[in-house]
Amino acid sequence: MKKSSLVVLLALSFALPGRAQEVNPLFASKNSIHLKASGSIKAIKKNTNDSTYSSGKFLYEKESGQWIELETEARVRGNFRLKNCYFPPLKLKFKKKEVLNTPFEGNKSVKLVLPCEKQSTMNRLVAREYVCYQFYEVITPYHFKTRLVNLELTEMSGRKPRVFDLLGFLVEDNSKVADRSQGKIIEMKGLNPAAFDARQTVRNDYFQYMIGNADWSAVYQHNSNILFAEGKYMPLPYDFDMAGIVNASYAQSNPPSLGTGDVRQRVYRGFCKEESVMQEIRQEYLQREQDFYKLIDQQSALLKDTDTQDMHNYVEEFYEILKSDQLFKRSILEGCRTN
Repeated sequence: MKKSSLVVLLALSFALPGRAQEVNPLFASKNSIHLKASGSIKAIKKNTNDSTYSSGKFLYEKESGQWIELETEARVRGNFRLKNCYFPPLKLKFKKKEVLNTPFEGNKSVKLVLPCEKQSTMNRLVAREYVCYQFYEVITPYHFKTRLVNLELTEMSGRKPRVFDLLGFLVEDNSKVADRSQGKIIEMKGLNPAAFDARQTVRNDYFQYMIGNADWSAVYQHNSNILFAEGKYMPLPYDFDMAGIVNASYAQSNPPSLGTGDVRQRVYRGFCKEESVMQEIRQEYLQREQDFYKLIDQQSALLKDTDTQDMHNYVEEFYEILKSDQLFKRSILEGCRTN
């Protein structure tokens, strides 16, 4: 069932990037996309769900300054942000014929991540979460591609329009990751942890530990998909706003079973693997330490100096553990899960 409660007008200004191998042109560039939208946030939250979309229009600006209008559909997605945030994350769906010969060609849908609340400070939290996606690109080729957006949103549900300047980012559909990987997404909650590829699993486990994220489960597909490629089951993580490195004011406390309610305090939630594999991936991370600091610095224009320094410090704390045999043994080798 479709509802027209929200009319979405998105105005895009972009430089068409060169086509990277197996990467859709929309996600082949790190340049941000400038957007404009208008509509009722209240209406789309009320009238859409996982199966109900709202019809709208999508405009993008070509390099020549020409404006092209596309029809699209939008719906809310997620659970926590939908219930607790003013701006819900959205899923945008396109008709194939509408996006032919446009930068969106080949994308049936994309996710749009927005700030949680109306305060301008929330934009910095989006930037911090975006950096987490950039981290994972360094770690493994099996990841979600993202693209920053600057969104001028005109809220139409009040007595008079209100304009918000929001930072957000697009996330490619999981089917595109499967296409790039020549694999497929598996819907199978409760997959035995031993069925996952050991190296890809440990890479993900260390990543989640590095960013201080406990709000995930590869086995039960909580903020994680399962990708089957090259004959292997691999975790495909997303949604990192509850991570300690993001330090969101709205983040939920960790459950008591983890031993700490503080989202900034790391808890290793990976399952135990052969020590040789865990040591191998440890060395991979040690070699890439400077890459993570560079990725933080690349987004410094979107952050305050205090944000940049805090993220540096948080990653450095992870590397203090990784560089110490004693801390690594206590926190990871002896802290991993056996059941």
